[in-house]
Amino acid sequence: MYMFMFIMSTFMFVYMYNQILLTLISMEFMMLSLLMMLNNVFINNSMILILFYLIFVVCESVLGLTMLIILIRSNGNDNIKLLNLNKW
Repeated sequence: MYMFMFIMSTFMFVYMYNQILLTLISMEFMMLSLLMMLNNVFINNSMILILFYLIFVVCESVLGLTMLIILIRSNGNDNIKLLNLNKW
């Protein structure tokens, strides 16, 4: 079940590459499926690794949303096809 979630989120990440918001949502879904897989592997042995993973996921999502907000404020939309990323 978790592998299916991971594969579907990877497919959505590749398929919806031109919209940054959908890319961020699919990445968060990938991280959620990986968290559930890690939870099954490390049941009670090392919960500290799962906490470190959660901290990493939260920092990654905040960074992605911050970049999205900066992009929308500077250009007006989140469509990558219309942007020239060489200016950054």
